[in-house]
Amino acid sequence: MTGNLLAITVQFQEEIKQLLERHGLQFSSEETEACSILSVEKAGDGSIVSTPVRIILIPLTATDPDAARRQSIAVSQMTGSPDTIAVTEDRWRKATEMMSGRILAHTRIFRSVYARDCEVRKINRSEADRFLEKAHSYGGAKCRYCYGVFLKRNRVKNVGGENIPAGDSPSVSGFTEIRPGAMVAAAEFSNSRRWIKDGREVRSYEWIRYASMPDVRITGGMGKVLSRFIDDVRPDDIMSYADIEWSAGQAYSQLGFVREEDKGPVLFTVDTDTWTRVPIRDAAPEPEKDMGNIRYFQNFGSRKYRLKLY
Repeated sequence: MTGNLLAITVQFQEEIKQLLERHGLQFSSEETEACSILSVEKAGDGSIVSTPVRIILIPLTATDPDAARRQSIAVSQMTGSPDTIAVTEDRWRKATEMMSGRILAHTRIFRSVYARDCEVRKINRSEADRFLEKAHSYGGAKCRYCYGVFLKRNRVKNVGGENIPAGDSPSVSGFTEIRPGAMVAAAEFSNSRRWIKDGREVRSYEWIRYASMPDVRITGGMGKVLSRFIDDVRPDDIMSYADIEWSAGQAYSQLGFVREEDKGPVLFTVDTDTWTRVPIRDAAPEPEKDMGNIRYFQNFGSRKYRLKLY
């Protein structure tokens, strides 16, 4: 690794530590060959946590696919639990503001909204994509149905943090104030897949995206969106994936989804000039090794969940 890239990697880790320190979070740090592990022992609400919240910081050091696979295998042994998130260098560099809000929310520093203070409305794909580009790790997606969650009543509360600004709705992490009428979450669903089972047609849909503003947690938000989609479309079956970098999938289980088979890891090239990920398809030849600004990252796969309504 060049000295310049090594310096950037060290800086990425230090910036996240500084983010936690600015908000009064106490943590320990452990270094491994594959990653750094921050164990937050005092949460944003001031409580001492019985199970430390783990933030795994993953530098992009792999200069060939095999090195990326080895790094992924080493880190994957620590992921997939409700108290753990994995923050990769490219995600941090490409969307620092979004990632800051999500990291703080995981450590109990967030703005709290109740679904009863919101309404769910259909929106067009461009509206959904614009929101998701700022709120979801993968941005928007090709989809058929889009919904927005809009604030009706200004009862937003700050939760946690030692440096909380005055007032109910300004953000603790630098995001703009939320006012009634603002979209605070968005969701995207696919068109139907159809098959015949036991003599009847089954219409299955994929819940492709859901994200709230990065520093906002909407209690009951996913359930409110799901109920609206079911009322509108009357699906027989809905499936979705939980990204193991960020979620163990517990939100789906709480909504009645049942876990099915996992989806395997995906290998990416990452351009360190733009911090853009591009998946390497199985059928495509792998790029040449050590192309200067190109690094490799293999994620940890995802968990598949299904809700049967027939």
